[in-house]
Amino acid sequence: MTRALRRVPPSALAIGGTIGLVSIDIIVRRGGGKTAAEAMIAVLLGLAVGRLVRSWTAALGGLLLVVLLIPSDGRVVLPGGLPFQLEPYRFVVGFLVVGWIASLLVDPRVKMRKSGFEGPLLMIGLAVLGSELSNPGRVSSVSTHVIKYVWLFAFFLLAFYMVVSVVRTRVQLDRLITVMVSAGCLVGLAAAYERQKGINLFNEYLPKLLPIFHYIIPPTIARDGHVRAQATAGHPIELSSSMSMLMPLAAYLAITRKQARWWIAMVALLLGDFASGSRTGIVGLLIVIVVFVCLRPRQTLRCWPALIPVIPVLHFAAPGALGGLQNMFFPSGGLVAQQSSTINGQANNRLSRWGPEMKEFAAHNPLVGEGFGTRVTGLKYGNNAIVLDDQWLGTLLETGLLGIGGWLWLFFRVIRRLGARAKLDPDSPEAWLAVALAAAVANFAVQMYFYDAFSFIQATFIVYTLIAFAAVLLELPGGARRRILAAPATGALPPAGGAVETPHAGA
Repeated sequence: MTRALRRVPPSALAIGGTIGLVSIDIIVRRGGGKTAAEAMIAVLLGLAVGRLVRSWTAALGGLLLVVLLIPSDGRVVLPGGLPFQLEPYRFVVGFLVVGWIASLLVDPRVKMRKSGFEGPLLMIGLAVLGSELSNPGRVSSVSTHVIKYVWLFAFFLLAFYMVVSVVRTRVQLDRLITVMVSAGCLVGLAAAYERQKGINLFNEYLPKLLPIFHYIIPPTIARDGHVRAQATAGHPIELSSSMSMLMPLAAYLAITRKQARWWIAMVALLLGDFASGSRTGIVGLLIVIVVFVCLRPRQTLRCWPALIPVIPVLHFAAPGALGGLQNMFFPSGGLVAQQSSTINGQANNRLSRWGPEMKEFAAHNPLVGEGFGTRVTGLKYGNNAIVLDDQWLGTLLETGLLGIGGWLWLFFRVIRRLGARAKLDPDSPEAWLAVALAAAVANFAVQMYFYDAFSFIQATFIVYTLIAFAAVLLELPGGARRRILAAPATGALPPAGGAVETPHAGA
């Protein structure tokens, strides 16, 4: 028994033990005649997860499945007297982070690694902190809401550095990307079914598969007589954003593996995007195409005939989606007029909001804004602001020029460095992965103008994960040029980057 325990990584013991103890505590607090049986199930769950975490790739793959396949918008929560909503993604990430921190302390195989993006991340962090310190009265008036958003920000950063620390090779990256794309395909196909039948399969079957959780089923959203699919996303717009971010990753798998299944996966993701009935995802796809054309013009333009069979598939699988494009992008009176409209003199759309909100921006500290998380639009914490549907404007108002500058710096740095990596040894799988990640990150950066992106967990978690993947990729051996420079006098080349674990260094 002792010898067996020695073979188990400390991270596995930490996570398994913590899951068991916390789960037992929650169950005992609930009480009931089934407490003993449920406690035993909790212990077995802890041991199972502890064994799973012996492979960090498997653990992170499980986390990605939870984020993509289980709603994270408050629909699925653990019942009990907890002071916060314990959703599945929080449950899993919390224990993985605990295990990661424990591993950093006692496991020499797990080390803290720099991402290469510390500069912009530090700038964003200072903007968040400065905005809170500069607006004490406003922060205290909505302190519960502020604490929630600060914890979310810290949660995303911890998850980001966890990925950077434990993922070290392209083999691991490929496995995690395969999990993301495969889960996205399931979501896309379910979204297409929801568009046709008006039934969200996840709302139907998750209560049967995970009966321990409490479920709150949201109302169906429709436009022009057609259901706007939501699937596991918090809103149809988030669904379209998530699907369009996964599209370039599916393209990377299709190009590098040369397997038809990944081209089919791209179609499934495209169906999910169109099933949402959102122009945000369509804009995102256009950005993906632009990035591919800029970095791989000849190969991208050669693929346009593939659109011909896809069009009828979209027409039948997502009814009304293609016809709705005209109304979405060319409404009566014009798109600019629509987005500049007001109702009773009040700003009603994105362009009309900029004038009044810029006056609000000028009334506070322009450098750090009016306070991170202080703009409340839901009834739960009160309501002191209008819905902007524009994350860039919201970031400017809450964290000022420092915050918006940090995010612009982060996105430009990630995309620029990935673009440079894509030009190094351009036919290698690593270079194609750089193209795909650059397209996905640029996609999200543009989509932030079209909805309150950081208010939605799934899409935000995906982009943090993709930036972490970019950090890992950029620290792998850089393809043929670096391999030639590093080759010994015999002329033999060292192995390609995907199969070698190399220490990460800060950029």
